Parts: sequence; C-alpha cells; structure tokens
Amino acid sequence: MPVQALTEAEEALGHLEHLTDVLRSRGWSVEVSAHADRWPSALVANPAMPAMNESVIAVQEAHDRTWSYYYGWGERIAPCTDAPAAATALVRVLAVRRDG
Repeated sequence: MPVQALTEAEEALGHLEHLTDVLRSRGWSVEVSAHADRWPSALVANPAMPAMNESVIAVQEAHDRTWSYYYGWGERIAPCTDAPAAATALVRVLAVRRDG
C-alpha cells in the first residue's frame, strides 16, 4: 500500500479550508487560492461590504512545528487548532462599525 505524504503547502491548504468552513457557516465570504507557484491563501471578505477584506495564510511555526493562521501583513491570528477563534478575530477586524 503506497504511503502518501502531505506537502507543507497541502497541509496549509487543509487548515485554510477548515477556517473557510467556519467563516462560511457564519455567513462570511471566503475565496481560497492555491496556485502551484504561490503559497495557499484565503481572501476573507465582509459580506456587507466586500471591499473590507483580508488575506490569511497558514504557516508552520519554526519553534514548535505547530500551525497558525496569519494576516497578510504578518501578524499571528490564532493557532490552526482553534479555527473558531481565528474566525472571530477576522470578523472583528473586518466588521463595519455602525456608530450612532
């Protein structure tokens, strides 16, 4: 029986797909890109205002080999073991404020 090993990019994609499921269940728009020449990423958009969006990647941490979600600008969001927390943070960052 052949053994199939996941590449890091494939594992990152799996984490992004899990986050996508959580976000979509909350009504958010997500597009995942996994081009052969680029690291997988997800574009998360506020459904009420699609111009409010953020790119997210999943990265394996060098110090302990665990996986975490990161904003496109490089700030850590949450561990990949806690996709609901990452989704909550993204929703908070991309929320449209309704003052007054």
